[in-house]
Amino acid sequence: MKISGILLLFFTLFQVIKADEVVLDTDKDQVRPGQNYYILPATTGKGGGLTLAKGENGSCPLNVFQEQNSKSVGLPIKLLMVNSASGLMIYINEDINIKFAAPRYVSMCNKSIVWEVDKGFVTTDGTQGGMHDTSSCLFTIQKYEDAYAIQFCPRATGCSFVCPRLKCGYIGISPAANGARRLAVNAPVFKIVFKKAY
Repeated sequence: MKISGILLLFFTLFQVIKADEVVLDTDKDQVRPGQNYYILPATTGKGGGLTLAKGENGSCPLNVFQEQNSKSVGLPIKLLMVNSASGLMIYINEDINIKFAAPRYVSMCNKSIVWEVDKGFVTTDGTQGGMHDTSSCLFTIQKYEDAYAIQFCPRATGCSFVCPRLKCGYIGISPAANGARRLAVNAPVFKIVFKKAY
């Protein structure tokens, strides 16, 4: 009885501590896995939401860009839990996958629209999950000043979520040709908020 009581107390305290670390959307509601959200800049007038476009010379897979128009919310995304299929909310510093909720874009390259980092840039054709060779698809949400930021946080190849993370890097905006704004690791940090997509 004593051991079960201690475990119950520990679990309750863990839940209370973790509750302070829940990611919130612009309505101050808990961000939930599998629901659709727009990722928008936390500061207005700093571009719009996120979109997909082919690479140089029309190459695949699709790359992740920020809309230049501040009034555009872009394409919705889903945050997917890596270590639990039954979680009810997304926590700060939790391993997640990010996937565009825009199935029509799959046919453009016949590749997945799960985020992945390749050569320092955020692209698609990632693999959902947290095991084996999915390290290039692991991200976390972090508090950043008065908003949030996304970090790319890979783990050693062949490792599961029990392995330590390798060096994490914030996702930022890297200027590209014609004023395009491509997402990249260790570029100036992209400070964001999550807005429900209805």
